[in-house]
Amino acid sequence: MKRLHLLMMLLLVCHFLYGQQRTITGTVRDSDNNRLPGVNVVIKGTISGTVTDIEGKYSINVSENQNALVFSSVGYLTEEVDVTTRSVVDISLSVDITSLDEVVVVGYGTQRKVNITGSVEALKGQDIASQPVMQTSQALMGKAPGVTILQSSGQPGNDAGAIRIRGTGTLGNSNPLILIDGVPGDMNSIDPKDIEDISILKDAAASAIYGSRAANGVVLITTKRGEAGKVTLNYNGYAGFQSPTNLPDFVGGMDYMIHNNIARQNQGQNPLYSDAFLSTYQANAPSDLYPDVDWLNELFSESGFMQHHHVSASGGTDMAKVVGSISLQDQGGNVPGFNFKRYQARLNTDLKLTDKLDVNLDLNYRHQVRNEPPAGLGNTIRQGFRTPAIFPSRYSDGSWGIGWNGQNPVALSRDGGTNNLQSNYFRGLLRANYRPIKGMNISVMYSPEYVDEYLHNFERLVEYLDFETKTLLLTHPARNTLNQRYGRSTTHTLNGVATYEKQFGKHYFNVLGGYELITFRNDFFTAFRDNFPLQDYTVLDAGSRENMQNGGSASDWALQSYFTRVNYDYNGKYLLEGNLRYDGSSRFSQGNKYGVFPSFSAGWRISEEDFFSGVTFMDELKFRGSWGQLGNQNIGNYPFASVINLGIDYIFGGNPAGGAAQLALANQLISWETTETTNLGIDMAMFNNRFTTSFEYYVRNTYDILLNLPIPFTLGLNAPVQNAGVVRNTGWDWAMGWRDKKGDFTYAINFNLSDVQNRVMDLKGAGPFISGHNITQEGYPIGSIFGYQTLGFFQNQEDVDNSPRQFGTVFPGDLKYKNQLTVDTNGDGVPDAADDVINPADRRVIGDPFPRMTFGLNLYAQYKGFDLTVFAQGIGRRDLYLQQDAVWAFFNAGNIQRWMLDYWTPENPNASYPRLNAGTTHNNWQVNDFWVYDASYLRLRNLTLGYNFPQSIAQALGMSRLRTYFSGQNLFTLDNMPQGIDPEAPDGTNGTLFPITKVFTLGFDITF
Repeated sequence: MKRLHLLMMLLLVCHFLYGQQRTITGTVRDSDNNRLPGVNVVIKGTISGTVTDIEGKYSINVSENQNALVFSSVGYLTEEVDVTTRSVVDISLSVDITSLDEVVVVGYGTQRKVNITGSVEALKGQDIASQPVMQTSQALMGKAPGVTILQSSGQPGNDAGAIRIRGTGTLGNSNPLILIDGVPGDMNSIDPKDIEDISILKDAAASAIYGSRAANGVVLITTKRGEAGKVTLNYNGYAGFQSPTNLPDFVGGMDYMIHNNIARQNQGQNPLYSDAFLSTYQANAPSDLYPDVDWLNELFSESGFMQHHHVSASGGTDMAKVVGSISLQDQGGNVPGFNFKRYQARLNTDLKLTDKLDVNLDLNYRHQVRNEPPAGLGNTIRQGFRTPAIFPSRYSDGSWGIGWNGQNPVALSRDGGTNNLQSNYFRGLLRANYRPIKGMNISVMYSPEYVDEYLHNFERLVEYLDFETKTLLLTHPARNTLNQRYGRSTTHTLNGVATYEKQFGKHYFNVLGGYELITFRNDFFTAFRDNFPLQDYTVLDAGSRENMQNGGSASDWALQSYFTRVNYDYNGKYLLEGNLRYDGSSRFSQGNKYGVFPSFSAGWRISEEDFFSGVTFMDELKFRGSWGQLGNQNIGNYPFASVINLGIDYIFGGNPAGGAAQLALANQLISWETTETTNLGIDMAMFNNRFTTSFEYYVRNTYDILLNLPIPFTLGLNAPVQNAGVVRNTGWDWAMGWRDKKGDFTYAINFNLSDVQNRVMDLKGAGPFISGHNITQEGYPIGSIFGYQTLGFFQNQEDVDNSPRQFGTVFPGDLKYKNQLTVDTNGDGVPDAADDVINPADRRVIGDPFPRMTFGLNLYAQYKGFDLTVFAQGIGRRDLYLQQDAVWAFFNAGNIQRWMLDYWTPENPNASYPRLNAGTTHNNWQVNDFWVYDASYLRLRNLTLGYNFPQSIAQALGMSRLRTYFSGQNLFTLDNMPQGIDPEAPDGTNGTLFPITKVFTLGFDITF
């Protein structure tokens, strides 16, 4: 009986709730009375809604307590309509393409975009989430002028892009400051679906409020928050496959041996492969005894399956709003042993305690696992590049071929063990906002962050047998090893910010003041053992104690800051802003701990002047300028301190004894690197706001860059770090956009282009600093490529005999180096003669590896239920030096690529490649401009075709919205690079790289 009563009560409740629902219908038109399809109709305070059909009609069910609908569409003003007493709502949307009135997140607050006087780029979260990428930085490529991102790897979990805002301004750390909801974080650690918007602060006026951490720019990420209304559930997921965008094409076994013989003969050596063996090989290959292996095909053998699932729920009341999400990112690799997984959970809560007090409580947890073979990229990918086809990979009986003396990358990637890196991340955020009087807000925020990281690297023994006798040839490595590392870090962020705004007639003031304290500590330890008898039992105690090792360390730092900002606006025409931050860092000595970082900016909205009212085609015209100073405290921990290094062993009486010593001089006067930026900009909107554009020019000088200036060797210590260097960046950013609607067809075009030129202005007599193939010296970009200039190939012996002496013995077909002016004959300090010997003095700057003329093009179109996005991105100028296995045929007895077969011979004097050479070192393999390539490119980053199903179909499936889409990433690239080398590859690569991948995915976006 009780069960029957309960059932009846449930039925009555359901009937009551159903009775509270009502249906609202209507038609949406534009200002010309054309019906508008594809308009989003959403119940206010929820993510529940529908989309107008091809006739512009819609139908939606709302509850009695839901009293407003929100109508939105690309290219039109968003409209909100009260539907409390209405069942039919017809509406007309007005065109509004400009975003000048939108609210943009800036330092410790928000501003209307139209009032911003600094250099700020604003991106919507939907623009980021629309691309199915595993790393947020990938979705930012080409989106904002002045922001350069290079993705140099496609390795799962390690495929993030390196971000530079307006170039590299220092010789040290050039990474921008990333803030997530106001707290420092990792951009790539956040699920793109959780992002509400992103603001990029590019100049000192916008960034100075962050002081000593903002010298390289600031990226502000805001996550989504809940809205009042019934709880709605959203699912977004996609799955797909990856493949390398570009792989080298190596020759087969027969061609390898033939050309290896030629290379050896060119070197004056006997052929390695006899004619008889070549005949036998040709008759029996491919087979176990005469292999002809495509090593890259064997290595890149996995599908690269990837999937992403994101579920979020949002809802609440005016008193309490919550949004929560969980997500899984799972990315396999095309090479066995490489994979990555990330699990995330986020809960953002907003509580309104009184009319004057509200509280935000956010919780974020992340767990991620990245795997790769213990051999790493060097002994997997690079060995796949360099191993010739004549070495066996796997025999027909399933046993491993020996490869290159046990360096079998396929065996090592599948059976060589694993390098497993796991991390856990937790961050909480508690913020209270109190409004004691009208116009004032006092906010206090505390955020603890905890990260632990655990590494388990076990390198297994792989056995290689003789195929015919089945006897053991060797094991690789010689012994198995286990390296373990555990580390944890904690960061505490506390800040208080008070703001007050007031309007006095035509005068508007906004004043902000705040305090911030950040503390950080990191601890870690390591352990090592080898010779594990049981390879499947990889715990430390199972290894040998004879060679066990351990170690550990810790570090900490703190930052204390005071800051203020004042904004003034007169009648919406004249805009002024001033920022000041007073930063103190524990990384500097007493007396140098604090620095002051000011900025000033101004804007003039000339379009608001009365005399400009006659310019009817111009909707907005604003001039702005700024100046400011920023700091850089990312200089390492406590470089001012006199450090005593432990572990310095001595011999006393013939016996070793532990000791300690000071190895470097200290400099207690060391202080901040200071960046000073001047920025001029213009913003315009025209033709009824259909066309928008902005242009900026800037000069960015960085002073007091840390250098190791020379000291007398008699001191017996390494040189101290001193504030000495000066670097200048000059550049410009340009962005334009056009959006419009013609009947059922909506389209948008956005393009941006920027350039930055970097120069080292002063090294205070130190340097040039040469590291490998890079040089940093006055008058040239940081890290310029440094080597010999070439004059083509020697064409005959007479050419060799009449040229300056090169490196070693050279022959026709080798590279010829330019004999530079290196001798000063008249004593004026300027070299005016050559010495007829090619030596290191003949090296010159031969390239700039930093990208210039970066651009992005985004095309969007929508027709009825279909939408199409095409995004292209590229770099107009970049130099890239390649070496060793990447481009040198037979380097260190390695392989040869097919494009290298166009090599010099007397019969082919106009060849594209020098004569073949089998030596390990020779004249051609110096750093020279022949191996410097034009790395400019145009890449189709993303193409997405989507379809919104009609509301009738979605509702029949129990959904309020259903969209499906097909997407392709990195579909094709136009470049000038050799086969198999991506133009985004790191400068100086030797083949140790994981190719960038092409990705095809199918996804669904569902709202319940």
